[in-house]
Amino acid sequence: MRGFARLVERPARWLAWLSALLILAMSFWITYDVVTRNLFGWASPWAFDLSEYSLVWMTFLAAPWILLRDGHVRVEILVDSMGPGTQRAVGAVVSVLGLIVCVILAWRTGIAAVEYAQNDVRMGRIWNVPRIYPYVVVPLGSAALALAFVVRLLTYIGERDPEAVLRARGGQGDNPLGGT
Repeated sequence: MRGFARLVERPARWLAWLSALLILAMSFWITYDVVTRNLFGWASPWAFDLSEYSLVWMTFLAAPWILLRDGHVRVEILVDSMGPGTQRAVGAVVSVLGLIVCVILAWRTGIAAVEYAQNDVRMGRIWNVPRIYPYVVVPLGSAALALAFVVRLLTYIGERDPEAVLRARGGQGDNPLGGT
């Protein structure tokens, strides 16, 4: 299980770093847009489009890493009030439901991406680029998130106290699985 978890974690970490770089780049081009608009009267409509697409990319790129680190939103008081057996059962059910949703999302958006590519659907905005470019991250990110849910499911099935393991993973800096 740990070997599979490490296999999933490493690309998830790189995707999270890419998401962080997008946040940094977005702050630069938004600053550029604000300064040039207010000082010189130049509009930069591309900055709005890039920001819009970057928000989608940042979300789907960082989500698997956040899930592996147990950094997602959840109701801790409810989880802590349950016994270990109930925590395991609820965690496994939630992981299976998350896995199913992510697989369906990856499948359906993957079909849409293929249709965009086959039909050469173009963006209706500033650039005349195929629509698949800004949205290809949705099926890929959903598939990566599905793998992260598999890791969580295996944790809930295989560990005696999975919540303790998840808490330990969440507090270990850049490596949620511990070690090097």
